[in-house]
Amino acid sequence: MKTDFPILVIGAGASGMMAAYAATRARPSCAVILEKEARAGRKLLATGNGRCNLYNARPEKARLHGSFAPAFERMLADTPPEALRAEFDRIGLCCREESEGRVYPYSGQASAVLDALRFACARQGAEIVPDARAAAITPERDGFVVESAAGTFRAKKVILAAGGCTAPSFGADGGGVRLLRALGHETAQERPSIAPLRVPAECIRGMKGIRLRGGVTLLAAGVPVQQESGELIFSDGTVSGVCVMQLARKAGELTARRKRVQLSIDLAPGLDTAALLRGRAALLGDEPAERLFTGLIPGRAAMCLLRAAEFGPQNPAKDAPTDVLAALLHDWRLPVTGTAGFAQAQVTAGGLTADGFNETTLESLIIPGLYACGEALDFDGDCGGYNLMWAWLSGLRAGGCAAAWLQSASA
Repeated sequence: MKTDFPILVIGAGASGMMAAYAATRARPSCAVILEKEARAGRKLLATGNGRCNLYNARPEKARLHGSFAPAFERMLADTPPEALRAEFDRIGLCCREESEGRVYPYSGQASAVLDALRFACARQGAEIVPDARAAAITPERDGFVVESAAGTFRAKKVILAAGGCTAPSFGADGGGVRLLRALGHETAQERPSIAPLRVPAECIRGMKGIRLRGGVTLLAAGVPVQQESGELIFSDGTVSGVCVMQLARKAGELTARRKRVQLSIDLAPGLDTAALLRGRAALLGDEPAERLFTGLIPGRAAMCLLRAAEFGPQNPAKDAPTDVLAALLHDWRLPVTGTAGFAQAQVTAGGLTADGFNETTLESLIIPGLYACGEALDFDGDCGGYNLMWAWLSGLRAGGCAAAWLQSASA
């Protein structure tokens, strides 16, 4: 097996394959990808519940986080959404835009994205070496030596695209960040982002599997700090759903600072629940109070609200504290104890910080010739395609800049 390459990419995920594609498009057969797993792109297959939200056609600055957020904006100015779509056209992937600017593969299958990337890399001579976990990167005078489980490789340029810590079941473990930390790079604390929120299990006892639509507000010491709306999903000691998981980044920051954090849930947006419940209480009379909520929310959710109001579900409806219950329907507060771990998170916040890189080329300022892209860098975005968009943009940039240097050196 050949072990000496102009460009070596560590990680065959979204950003790594895009980096190899960009490099070999400029200079065919110049790159190899070392992948620690037996198969490339396993995490990509699970993205967006298997549908793969590729990018956002109408990106919003407020949805970008981390020290590389300014770099994302500059890359987006150079490669706007329509240019990114043209890149996917070139590799043979048809796309379509859905609600809120979210762009998906036309087939609605993440497997189509992985296949298109693998085929594009193969056409241009970018080999993927499986079961090749990188153990060390050693800079030399004329390049790098990379020790891996598949042997020792040498390269003029190295691109780290090893991902973050989320989804350990697919092999993610933050190992790439550790490789560069060992070489002197600073990192921001890695933590789960876009993740379920943890709440006391007793507060939502009996609600496992319940799905509701409503509004959610994150509170710090009683003060609203972020609001979202959409579907909420309840489980044992966690609340999730896109709208809740959007709050995870801020919730994690606040709980780490030992702030008093709460999740306020509005289960009946726009509804005059006070008048409705008073009318129902009068109608039901001595019937059980649990019937006050019939047709409004599921019975198990009603039980939780009655417990919060300290009123028994079998007590007469006519005696129910309807004003208290009406307020709970619009402002049911659950203490937030933190976020679910990396196993349930979709994205890693934190990672290699921007002050260690040229933000235009993504080349290391500490180790010339070493580049990085994707989730290993300190960038995370909200739901809506922003995180994969960063993978594509940063992969294109790192791969293109590494290949451009090789071309200039051989000119």
